[in-house]
Amino acid sequence: MTVGSKHNFWFFLFLAAGAIIGGLLGDSLQASQFFGSGTEFLVHKYQVLAIPPVTIDLYIAQLTVGFSFSPNLVAIIGMVLAMILFKHL
Repeated sequence: MTVGSKHNFWFFLFLAAGAIIGGLLGDSLQASQFFGSGTEFLVHKYQVLAIPPVTIDLYIAQLTVGFSFSPNLVAIIGMVLAMILFKHL
């Protein structure tokens, strides 16, 4: 693994952690309704990427693969904060 690929790996890891933590925070905000009617704006999911499931039949096994990326606003804020934190480390 080269130095650049290690840098990219850690950057992707920081982004993923920021999105996950932000998503969990958004779900907890939705459950508590902390911001009242403004909470719906923060936790609304925005579909960015959707690849529908595709099934591959290999005769001895079937493999179904698909991908969907639909973060809420709090998850996006978490990703931005993760980028800023990564930049300062």
